Amino acid sequence: MRFRVCLLTVLLLLSAYCHAAAGTPPAEPILRIETGMHTALIKRIAVDGLGRYLATASDDKTCRVWDIRTGEQLRVLRPPIGHDYEGRLYSVAMSPDGRYVFCAGWTGYGWDKTHSVYIFERESGRLVRRLTGLPSVVNHLAVSHDGDYLAAAMGEEGVRVWRLSDLSLVGGDKDYAGESYGAAFDGKGHLATACYDGAVRLYRVTDTGISLLAKTKVPGGSRPFSLAFSPDGTQLAVGFTDTPAVTVLDGETLSLLGAPNLTGVDNGNLASVAFAADGSLLAAGRWVSDRGCPVRRFKPSDFVEYKDYDTGKSAVVTLCPLPDGGLAYGTVAPRWGVLRPDGSFGMTRSPAIRDYRTSAKNFLVDRTGETIAYAATPKKGFYRFALPGRDLRLIDVPTPDLAAPRTQAPGIAVTGYEGSRTPLLNGQPLKLKEFETAYSLAIAPDNRRLVLGTSWNVRAYGADGRPLWQTPAPDTVWAVNVSGDGRAVVAAMGDGSIRWYRMEDGHEILSYFPHADGRRWVLWTPAGYYDASPGGEDMIGWNVNNGPDHAADFFPASRFRDVFHRPDVVDLALRTLDEDRALAAANAARGGDVRSPSVLTARPPVVEILSPAPGDAFTSPDMTVKFAVRSPGGEDITAVRLLVDGARVAEDHPNLAGRGFEPSVLQSKVTLPQRDVVLSVAADNKNGPSAPATVRLKWAGKAAAAPPAAKLYVLAIGVGQYADKSLSLQFPGKDANDFAEAMAQQKGRLYSDVQIRTLTDGAATKDAILDGLDWIERATTQHDVAMIFLAGHGVNDKNGDYYFLPANTDLEKLRATGLPFLEIQKTIRNIAGKTLFFVDTCHSGSIMGAGRRGMSDLNGVINELASAGNGAVVFAASTGRQYSLEKPEWQNGAFTKALVEGVKGKADNRHTGRVTFKMLDLYISERVKELTRGEQTPTTGVPGTVEDFPIAAD
Repeated sequence: MRFRVCLLTVLLLLSAYCHAAAGTPPAEPILRIETGMHTALIKRIAVDGLGRYLATASDDKTCRVWDIRTGEQLRVLRPPIGHDYEGRLYSVAMSPDGRYVFCAGWTGYGWDKTHSVYIFERESGRLVRRLTGLPSVVNHLAVSHDGDYLAAAMGEEGVRVWRLSDLSLVGGDKDYAGESYGAAFDGKGHLATACYDGAVRLYRVTDTGISLLAKTKVPGGSRPFSLAFSPDGTQLAVGFTDTPAVTVLDGETLSLLGAPNLTGVDNGNLASVAFAADGSLLAAGRWVSDRGCPVRRFKPSDFVEYKDYDTGKSAVVTLCPLPDGGLAYGTVAPRWGVLRPDGSFGMTRSPAIRDYRTSAKNFLVDRTGETIAYAATPKKGFYRFALPGRDLRLIDVPTPDLAAPRTQAPGIAVTGYEGSRTPLLNGQPLKLKEFETAYSLAIAPDNRRLVLGTSWNVRAYGADGRPLWQTPAPDTVWAVNVSGDGRAVVAAMGDGSIRWYRMEDGHEILSYFPHADGRRWVLWTPAGYYDASPGGEDMIGWNVNNGPDHAADFFPASRFRDVFHRPDVVDLALRTLDEDRALAAANAARGGDVRSPSVLTARPPVVEILSPAPGDAFTSPDMTVKFAVRSPGGEDITAVRLLVDGARVAEDHPNLAGRGFEPSVLQSKVTLPQRDVVLSVAADNKNGPSAPATVRLKWAGKAAAAPPAAKLYVLAIGVGQYADKSLSLQFPGKDANDFAEAMAQQKGRLYSDVQIRTLTDGAATKDAILDGLDWIERATTQHDVAMIFLAGHGVNDKNGDYYFLPANTDLEKLRATGLPFLEIQKTIRNIAGKTLFFVDTCHSGSIMGAGRRGMSDLNGVINELASAGNGAVVFAASTGRQYSLEKPEWQNGAFTKALVEGVKGKADNRHTGRVTFKMLDLYISERVKELTRGEQTPTTGVPGTVEDFPIAAD
């Protein structure tokens, strides 16, 4: 293929369509949601010629590359983005050899006033070139089968074609009277396009230009959307957005061949069409049957006999045939999946966002707006989230303090707000933008205002219909409500977030994103001050553009935890309805000396693993790892670490001079265990550690001899009897002893030896605990497992720093006598082997003395200890600011009772003879909820670099 040979050389050349931008993308960091999956509609998908890689382009401004066999995300391609629409991706294509990914949409207009096509190197994620100067958004991209040409179908500006050997413009056609959404090449030098002017056009493409061969109005609908050539090029199928029809044309003349059998297709559309490798015609879209939104597949050259294949309940947006005869598809959900040739499900990736599309009437808010509830599923209860206690729980029936949105009021009659572009107030139209659609309504308690949620905005109107304010929304606003006191508007968005706005002027105050798993969440203010559940903080982060010609960087929130993790600011945001006032009050409470945070001046390094590639098989334990590291702010690189399954196996201090955007390429030799592993590389500069670059590798060598059994080291600490009698608890000492005894029974089972040090009650002084931490750090080798158990009181000081209270704590001298969690963090970071930390320190009581209840919030601590740099699997007895419960009938705290039961075998739900930490997590979660009737919710933090592993044997 000429593309494979020539592109890298020619990308260094300039052409009329590859020039420097007149402007630059926004330099300020842009806060984004990041879940490891798209958070908005997947517009298009593409695959390489061998069906190894799948690329997805989305309205969420990312293009993602996946391993089509395993569903593993291999790379996130991040073009420069801006605010509002800038950066939304409507199209994607891939070179046949899989080396390059092309994506475009609303791309570059914000600074160029023209649009661009971005060319990414798939393996590295580098943006290697732009094709600029396009007069309209790019709705679809297609690469010819031989990799010679790239075509772009645009909005009302026709089609453009480039020769990929030198990226020169071959030609185009502007004579279009509508938006074009479809383009397809056959294998004979032809290009076909579909346009909303009702026509399909056929071109001959050569190195000297494109020539129109035929043009026809297509029967079946007025808005042809997608088209596809049959494998032999003799047939061209066309799908429409305005009718549930498919038309088949002659692939060389565009004469009508007929229409397939669409029995039962009586609604929606079949806008997406494709031909399978065997010539079968495939069609899907917004057609809904009793099986959801299926794909209809017709026998080759028949179009009468068919089968309908399930894809789920969500409308299908795009189809892409696979070389093996299967099919990849993308949906509105957003979700992508693979159907095998026989119609059975292959790989699928589902969204991590909650779907609020049916929540308009079941989106509940209390009087202050600080407690909300939203439907868990259409048939199963509600999730209730209370901001003051950070309490997320599943409830069967909403509590009386929660109210649904008011959609009726005396003198206020609103109609046409459920999926309409013409909402009416007392028969008069409410002002919207052209093509803007209303989806949700809430009337304020005083009946003086009403709020609409639309496809683009949150809008407030007076009772007379006069527009008061509008605030752009990140996605469709499926539900809105107003707090009972009328001060705040709350809106549920298509990107899975819930956001609070000031009723007075629509200013955004606070955002909340609950993961679809029902456990993780993150809260943040517009400036990025946040609080998060364990495992939740990296679901947001900052997109930082690197100019128009480089890929953007993304920095997870955890990289700036020290300055942006501010639960105190989040606490005050809704009460003050002003972020600046909340920040000032929180800083004053801390003493006023608080660092001003900056993402741009505190960026950590960025690391990319160049080899091995994700999913590679290895047959020798000795491997050379090649990686690139750069420091976006120009700071020197001070350390590089390699980790295997979360454990550090190599570290270097190269003292590399910072080179800004230009990376330094390094390599390191490591010895891997003879099994499947997770390999990670991280680097440090003065701003802290990078997010780790991670690949999963498969052992393909001979079955290795079983390694010698590891040793287990346990440090169990429990303090219930304090020098300060007001702090006394009943069971922490017994909890520590019971856990130590349970793990002692593992000697000769999973571990060759078990060594335990137990510190309870009066013996658990600060000095003794520090000595115990030194012991377990020194004793544990990289082949061993370390477990630290901690039960007693813990408290945050006024600065948010967390302390464990040893038996001899003097609350008036907390810094001197309390144990800062920084000491535990340092120990865990330096332990060479696998580490598990069990913590139960959120007990009730007047911790800070004389009527003042100490704030105890472990979320930040858990996220810190479970970060890749520390590498511990953290089990916590409760989440947020819940109390941990203990009862005489249990003879333990609820958490320890479940923990001991679990490691003794009850967590082995698959009867494998071993208990892994994920099995234990599931058992503890369900058992504690059962014991406490839902009043206590244990939580677990797991580093992304650690795979599941056994911790006990039955």
